[in-house]
Amino acid sequence: MAPYFILQWILMVLFTGLTVSGSPVRGVVGQNVTLPCKYRVNHQNDITTMCWGRGSCPSFQCSQTILRTDGWRVTERQSSRYRLEGNLAQGDVSLTIANAAEADGGVYCCRVEISGWFNDQRNNLEVVIETARTSTAGPHAYTPEHTSAAANASDTSSTIAPQWPLVFTSEAPEDVSITASTSIRQLTEPESTGAGMQVGISIFVVLLVILVLALILSKSK
Repeated sequence: MAPYFILQWILMVLFTGLTVSGSPVRGVVGQNVTLPCKYRVNHQNDITTMCWGRGSCPSFQCSQTILRTDGWRVTERQSSRYRLEGNLAQGDVSLTIANAAEADGGVYCCRVEISGWFNDQRNNLEVVIETARTSTAGPHAYTPEHTSAAANASDTSSTIAPQWPLVFTSEAPEDVSITASTSIRQLTEPESTGAGMQVGISIFVVLLVILVLALILSKSK
């Protein structure tokens, strides 16, 4: 029974490989999207060749190869939109797709070719490219009801506005009572002055008459 399971494991490794699949990588149309892929580099001799391809990783190499490196630099590239912006000497072979389109969505294979039997590191990554969200809210449109309501409000405000001339603070009377008393005093002062003059004239005339009569009486004696 044990040899059967060993043979099954060998066949599984041979036809499926050591595949690491994570959560989908999401991007937006028109922007750059990066597909992460790294391998361990402890020494300079660990730096090795690798390739990126469309579709799941096959048993050997990459199907529909879009990019390949010799471990130090890119040796094959299907499009200038495919870039390796990580540090290759440290095992960072993440793929960046510039100006992503909806057609870039799908499954990608990152295959790091490690020497030995069935030692290649194979990562299958699913890429989802979404369209940019746009706001559907448009400019506020004023309906005839809004226009008429605004006009009515304007008419109402103009109706209740005061129609009398405005009086500034500097022109306003300081005290109504003072103004009233001043006016009364101006009206009564001429009358009292005239009456006093009349009384004085009457007294003067009486005294003059008495003086004349006294002179006449004194001459007659």
